[in-house]
Amino acid sequence: MAQKFHVKRGDQVVVLAGSQKGKSGKVLEILAAKQRARVEGLAMIKKHEKKSEKNPQGAITEREGSIHISNLMLQATFAASKRKKPEAVAT
Repeated sequence: MAQKFHVKRGDQVVVLAGSQKGKSGKVLEILAAKQRARVEGLAMIKKHEKKSEKNPQGAITEREGSIHISNLMLQATFAASKRKKPEAVAT
C-alpha cells in the first residue's frame, strides 16, 4: 500500500526546521521511499558531471536536494496557524 503524506507535488510549502527554516517553495517531487520531498529553489546541492558528448568540458551544476516531509507544512496552514509570529502591538 502506498504511503499517504500531508503534501503532494505542486503544493506550496514552508520549511519548519533545518537550515532552510522559514523559506517556502513549490514541491517538485515526493520521494516516498525516503519520506522526503524536493522543493523548488531550496536545499540546493552541487552535482559534479562527468565529461560527455553533450557536455565536453564536464560541469558543476546546482539542483534541489531533498527535505524530510516532517519539516514541511502547507503554506495555507502555516499562514492560518499560530506558528506565524503576529506583528508586535504597541501599547
